Amino acid sequence: MKKFSFIVMILLAANLAAGAQGLEDALRYSQQFYVGSARTMAMGNAFTALGGDLGALGINPASSALYNSCEFAITGGLSWDSSKAQFEGSEGLVNNRGVDKTVFTVPNVAAIFSVPTGRDYGLVNYTFGFGLNKSSNFTSRISFSGWDANSSLLGNIADGLEGVDNSYLLADDAFEVGYCTPQEILAYDTFLVNKYNGFSDSYIGATENDWGVDGLGVENPLYKSYDLTTGGGIYDMQFNFGMNFNDRLYLGANVNIKMVDYEENLWYSEQGDKDDWFDTGFEAMDYNHRLRASGVGANLQLGAIWVPFNSVRLGVSYTTPTWLELTDKVDEYMGSTFDGTNPDVRSAESSTPYDLLYAYRLKAPARLSVGAAFVFGREGLLSADVEHVRYSRMVMTDANHNASTFDDVNKEIADYCYDGTIIRVGGELNVLNDISLRAGYNCYLFNAPAYHYISCGIGKRLSERSSLDLAFRTRLKDTFQMLPYDDYAWNEQGEAGCLAPLATIANTAGDLMLTYRVKF
Repeated sequence: MKKFSFIVMILLAANLAAGAQGLEDALRYSQQFYVGSARTMAMGNAFTALGGDLGALGINPASSALYNSCEFAITGGLSWDSSKAQFEGSEGLVNNRGVDKTVFTVPNVAAIFSVPTGRDYGLVNYTFGFGLNKSSNFTSRISFSGWDANSSLLGNIADGLEGVDNSYLLADDAFEVGYCTPQEILAYDTFLVNKYNGFSDSYIGATENDWGVDGLGVENPLYKSYDLTTGGGIYDMQFNFGMNFNDRLYLGANVNIKMVDYEENLWYSEQGDKDDWFDTGFEAMDYNHRLRASGVGANLQLGAIWVPFNSVRLGVSYTTPTWLELTDKVDEYMGSTFDGTNPDVRSAESSTPYDLLYAYRLKAPARLSVGAAFVFGREGLLSADVEHVRYSRMVMTDANHNASTFDDVNKEIADYCYDGTIIRVGGELNVLNDISLRAGYNCYLFNAPAYHYISCGIGKRLSERSSLDLAFRTRLKDTFQMLPYDDYAWNEQGEAGCLAPLATIANTAGDLMLTYRVKF
């Protein structure tokens, strides 16, 4: 399996051994999963060439130029994520767990003001618009547990600390210096990682036994439990301007202000079956990682829609790269329980003394979208879009614009991130004068497995000035594998002596949205 595929497959999960910003953060804040209005969502958001809907401002800013009246629209509804996990450790497949998370959301609020020029040719009208659109939704939950004796998080931490003098772990400013991760410091504080054979730069996990010439290892089963909940999203505040030339050429521009809000809460524990199986008298450990990320950025979006014939529309939209200023606020907790038979260790609890702040910048890639639509009089229409994103152009720097701080991450981005393609297809059928049926399909081809969405909806015109739209969208089930922490104890042949347990996740998600729009 290619490394990029594996990295993307764990986007929904936080690796327990991770201690800094990385490729998964860059992808999380660079990807977009359009929501829009109920009408655009029902039609797969294939609106690059269609326009004429407030939910399409973030797809093509020229959408507003098709309006010849003023309009306000608001969209609200439910978004949910569902996953089922199978855990397979050294003791075999022992656990199947399904979890769900549902939230109420208002993904789109927008208004358009159309100003006629009084001309019959040239610039016949122009528009001003404002929108607030949710371009990413981070709602998810993953949970799994089971028995495994091949490895341990504590063995992973101890292995990663090899060669680091314990003075760094004991320093009063250990959390500030950042030489060791908070997880490593807390593990040492709670006797879950200890010095090995008295050496100040060699370590052993509390779940590991010393096998002499055979080295260290976790010989006895541990019950491992992992639960990760994420939430938040990315909202785009859109300031729009559009122009209509001869009812044939429509031009538009957005200044988009991006607002990032992401949070994750991760609980992980390991528990021994029999106390005397471990030299330290280990019984249990608990670890909690809480992250709240926030940020702001901006980009410019330009678009055009051309109507060469009444039945044909062609569209194009370009979004410049986005520089995001991001701040991660992290706090962590770790607790240990021992049976008291070993005088060198004791049960303890420790947590970060304050919120740890990490400021950095991300350059999200540019986007280019092209589309075509065919309108069949008053009976209906068909539309299709293709969007291209160069994820290899993502760049991370520190708060002082210094990219060398993230040399390893940026090299990984350049080596393993490929171009992404998003396909959107939709259609609408007017079955009655005031009722429309809609359907759509999306395919996001920037990872493995790809994300596939299908959607449908119905629209009802309430009066000459108002209407109501309902839409349902579901992401088809995709399956990926993840490790709660990395394999470790690598030898010169590139083989890991301690393999982390494997979890297979089957995940799906959906939305149910309602839009009310009124002309004024």
